[in-house]
Amino acid sequence: MASSAVGRWLVAAAAVTALFSALPRPASAQEQDTEAIPPGTNVTTRVFGDVQWRKTRGRDTPNSFALGQFDLFATATLNDRISFLAEVVLEGSVNTRVVTDLERLEITFRLHDSLQVSAGRHHTGVGFYNTAFHHGSYFEIPIGRPRVFDFEDEGGVLPVHDVGVSMRGAVPGTSGAWQYLFEVGNGRNWNLTGPSGAVTEDLDETDTNEAKSINAGLSYRPERWRGLEVGGSYLRDTIPLTPAPDMDHHIAAGYVTYRRLSIEILGEWLELTHQPAGGRRIRNHAAYVQLSRAWGRLRPYYRYDRLSVNPSTPLIGAAGSYRANIAGLRVELGEWAGFKAQYERADDALRTRMNSIRTQLVYVF
Repeated sequence: MASSAVGRWLVAAAAVTALFSALPRPASAQEQDTEAIPPGTNVTTRVFGDVQWRKTRGRDTPNSFALGQFDLFATATLNDRISFLAEVVLEGSVNTRVVTDLERLEITFRLHDSLQVSAGRHHTGVGFYNTAFHHGSYFEIPIGRPRVFDFEDEGGVLPVHDVGVSMRGAVPGTSGAWQYLFEVGNGRNWNLTGPSGAVTEDLDETDTNEAKSINAGLSYRPERWRGLEVGGSYLRDTIPLTPAPDMDHHIAAGYVTYRRLSIEILGEWLELTHQPAGGRRIRNHAAYVQLSRAWGRLRPYYRYDRLSVNPSTPLIGAAGSYRANIAGLRVELGEWAGFKAQYERADDALRTRMNSIRTQLVYVF
């Protein structure tokens, strides 16, 4: 326990040292009096949006149009070492209300090719999909994310977002073929509330215990096979549950991807482990395989998606298991606009078969 605490303090000290070493040297009082230097910030903004239609056979839900996420994405550079990123998503709700979420807000210090330090709210580097595809659905080939990577407010089982510090870069001496990732954050907070012990998520960004979520990842991109990437990650956290005892939470992920302009092959496997203090360890698994090939403006695709959840698992048991075969076609309508149509054959936790047709118009401006 003592060595673990010392290790956490050493990591924190290294992160703080790196942050302060990246800050520009402050100008002297004489320099400030004699020379007014305007901010050199270069800001770029983008807007991502989509409109969807869905029909599910065998359900009482009628076919319906829906607005997707309206994603405001901005990046800025102060100089060649300091940059900023902000992502705000607006979503339609009942009674025409709009829900606003600050999905990402980061400041990044680029110290070297082997060390890039970021602080703020970010997408966790669990596996591959969560950092390769963010909230702009234009860049995703199918409609929707693999079930295991659903966002928290959609009932997702992973800590997709976190607030903390991350370090990443090329492993020295590998010419950039090996990349590493190390993240320290608050972790995803949960509470057991009410007489029935109902599970709710604490949306406060502050941590509720001393333990921090730690995630480490490593990936390999061989120069010989451009587009190929092999990697994995491991996350460890302790989740405080009141009034229940704390629970250890581990997530292991491994993936193989091959991505070129006309070909995309993604394969990923995850194991989620939950172990309450003094209780038995429960393991759940998820995996998906996704294939697509472009011929001009047309790009057919296929995804097999599987999430296996034990109903007795604390916190995520209600999410249930899921299995789906998805086939579709994406059509590029022009620069920064596309149309997707797909057929889904899925089985949910109740082994209820759902056949759905979905369409989505995606755009960027």
